[in-house]
Amino acid sequence: MPAAADVPGMPEEFTGPVAYSDRWLWIGIALLVLVLAYYLVSWWVTRPPRVPTVPRRTVDVPDAQQQHLALIDDLAARVRSGDVGPREGHQQLSELVRSYVAAVSTLPARTMALADFRDRAPRELVEAIELMYPPEFAPDPADPLATFEDAVGRSRDLVSTWG
Repeated sequence: MPAAADVPGMPEEFTGPVAYSDRWLWIGIALLVLVLAYYLVSWWVTRPPRVPTVPRRTVDVPDAQQQHLALIDDLAARVRSGDVGPREGHQQLSELVRSYVAAVSTLPARTMALADFRDRAPRELVEAIELMYPPEFAPDPADPLATFEDAVGRSRDLVSTWG
């Protein structure tokens, strides 16, 4: 294309069209990428958490449930009668729940700490273990028998429904 000064009849002071600077194109692309990144991060942060799934073992779950429910009832009766203290009751109850979970699933529940349960276990199991944990390790909880009864109820619910 000939320059404006080369066109016959055009004054010499006129020049041809000038293109936009490339930096405006890159600024526009960067802003578009930032908006897309904002929506992607917003979606990622606000999505619901994944519920961990625990692979099940091929065992007779009803028999394991009945056996562990009977052990829980026996332990609760021994704590109520005073043969076993509430702290020991919490410890044994925790062992019974962990034993049941280890029997029906591949989760190594007997050797897991509370942090491990929070990372890898379903919410209902974590809630049951969290209820037993403080009285299990604290020397003198405020009302150990009341927390034991709550823990027994939660344990029975867990063993009855989980599996």
